[in-house]
Amino acid sequence: MKKNGPLLLLALAIVLPAMARHAPRSGYNIVDYGAIGDGITVNTHAIQRAVDSCARNGGGKIIIPSGKFVTGSIRLFSNMEVELQAGATLAGSPANEDYLRQKDFGFDGLGAGSRTGILFARDAENITVDGEGTIDGRGDLFAYPDSLQTGSDFDRKYTRQGAGYGDPAFGHADGPVLWKGEYADRPGVMLIFSACRRVRVADIRLKQSPNWTMAFQECQDIKVRGISIDNDMSIPNSDGIDLYDSKAAVISDCVINSGDDAIALISSENVSVDNCILHSRSSGIRVGYNVFNHHNSGNLLFNNIRIYDTNRGVGIFQRMDGDMSSMIFSNIIIQTRLHTGEWWGHGEPVHISAVPGLGSTTVGRIRNVRFSHVVAVAQTGIVLYASAPALLGDIVFDDFDLSIERGPLSISYGGNIDLRPVNDLSLAIFRHVIPAVFANRVDGLDIRHFRVHWGVDLPGYFVKGIPACVGCTAVKVEDWREN
Repeated sequence: MKKNGPLLLLALAIVLPAMARHAPRSGYNIVDYGAIGDGITVNTHAIQRAVDSCARNGGGKIIIPSGKFVTGSIRLFSNMEVELQAGATLAGSPANEDYLRQKDFGFDGLGAGSRTGILFARDAENITVDGEGTIDGRGDLFAYPDSLQTGSDFDRKYTRQGAGYGDPAFGHADGPVLWKGEYADRPGVMLIFSACRRVRVADIRLKQSPNWTMAFQECQDIKVRGISIDNDMSIPNSDGIDLYDSKAAVISDCVINSGDDAIALISSENVSVDNCILHSRSSGIRVGYNVFNHHNSGNLLFNNIRIYDTNRGVGIFQRMDGDMSSMIFSNIIIQTRLHTGEWWGHGEPVHISAVPGLGSTTVGRIRNVRFSHVVAVAQTGIVLYASAPALLGDIVFDDFDLSIERGPLSISYGGNIDLRPVNDLSLAIFRHVIPAVFANRVDGLDIRHFRVHWGVDLPGYFVKGIPACVGCTAVKVEDWREN
């Protein structure tokens, strides 16, 4: 054996390096395909080559190493993990033309525009995006920071302030700012999953989205865990997480700062949201709106959530056909306020409404909604509004503590109810007294253990007393207390 030892060592010295050269790779590192992380070079084609190579081999891990890699749209495929390692950033290209058209891949209408964003997948399964790195949409490159966006979805003559409503003299720090170029041509949603199954997004940081941050359309089996979203709060439509026509989703342990809804669920069912901190310029949690269809939604569970500095805490909206039912909101702390600019919402801690909108002449129902163990501080009251009987009912508030305070915009913006979007502009933003709870045509309202704390020096449009109900039926109030 001793005599053969040198020969064995020589053989191993020849064979082992050859084996190493042909061993399976631990992943597809984008640098090996020509990507340069200098923060300047546009790496779209190099990154796509790495992804395509991974797909040809049946899937695997795409590695984004430390560095700042500028890119346009990248399409992902089945059985694929994108790992953003510590110190890695995928940064959006500053050129609109580097973002592909949604319609070219069989879907459209996601976000405020017609393009895709940085990562997208269509009709794929088993996709994961995770790691300790960042996806940066560079939204500030696509907006004018010193301009204000204005719209035509309300008429000032119906507001308490008349022509003076929303005057920039009252401030404009909250935006919304105006984006550059054509509305439809801006970069799309940063992460889009369309008709996908078994999608996981975990731990990464997403920031400065120029559009919605993450969208799931017609997806099933979704898990989003431990991510942070940190958008420019003045950029409109920079939602956090949006689900359209999706099923079986779990969102947990997320921190979201977004210039629109933090979490929005439309025509989706069997969704659980837990242990999240939400900060937005519209609703912290939005259910409904139904821009694209008349589908049903429901079986939604929200628990252990902090919502702060938002235009609305929880908003549930029905504007087209399709019923919404079975929603539970529990263990939630909410803080809302009035904001400058034409954002939707007037500081309601809870808003539930069923009103025809977007050209629709009919509207579906909202039923079986439960709020329990909620503490809220707001500059206006709760709004429950239906345009006709039988549209809104079976709503329960149990153990709800509401403090109403005066804010710096209470005179210039307050004393109005905001039902946008609606067909009838007289219902968009209109003058109204503000009780702690206002209910219009609600069929079945159960309020238990409700406490109201009125602040000092409140404007005269506030009215104390038990819930103000107009055209309601089956209203039950038990243990209502206020100072």
